[in-house]
Amino acid sequence: MTGLCDKERFETACRLVSSGGRLKSGIGTMGESSVHAVLKNYFEPFQESQEMKLGGYVADIVGEDGIIEIQTGQFSHLKDKLAAFLPAAAVTVVYPVYVKKRIVIIDGEGVLGKPRTSPLKETPYEIFRELFPIAEFLTHPNLRFSVMSLECEEYRINPEFIGKKKNRRGRFSVIDRMPTALVSEMRINSPDEWRQLIPCIYEEDFTTADFSEAAAIPRETAQLALSALFRGNVLLRTGKKGRAFTYRFNEELMN
Repeated sequence: MTGLCDKERFETACRLVSSGGRLKSGIGTMGESSVHAVLKNYFEPFQESQEMKLGGYVADIVGEDGIIEIQTGQFSHLKDKLAAFLPAAAVTVVYPVYVKKRIVIIDGEGVLGKPRTSPLKETPYEIFRELFPIAEFLTHPNLRFSVMSLECEEYRINPEFIGKKKNRRGRFSVIDRMPTALVSEMRINSPDEWRQLIPCIYEEDFTTADFSEAAAIPRETAQLALSALFRGNVLLRTGKKGRAFTYRFNEELMN
């Protein structure tokens, strides 16, 4: 389900975060990323509703729509929080993907050279790479997801500048990403809405290869998706086609 994007509010959140000089003061320390800070202020501009203690954990946001957790990294860190939060309230996990990135190389003095656009473009399917650790919660009635498609500037630096060893390939370290635009939002408010990301779901049975081809995603991503959705009981295994498992949507989850 496509959400309603408030791009004006998003731009306000970006200005609030960028005006604080976070990049310059945060080199080598990271802490909360700019993406996390922008999304937190986008979903809840009132500071008193942010960073709330609840059930022995700190929730990013507690408000009228329940609990909102901004997750820019691995979902394994969410498992204990979800176990504590879901029995008490609706929980929305917000996950950003980057449909366009401008790479900016910096040092202690400022920008080095001309920024370039990365050829890599992420899609909402990236969320499937993270789902497996929390698959047991996928059919919980209080769990929701929001996949935010963003444009951003990605800041990179020589790792030696921040006290890290230079890697073998001479790659620069990513120290922050600053959102520059909100492109779209995909809402998954119930288990049956995972169907919108599986174009072949209406076929009687489908394999990893069928899904990969229909969605135009790598086979690895398709396999991770089906493994997580199967573990979470969103999909059922119906048998095999050759050596490949076949899947079907769990119709009992239909609203």
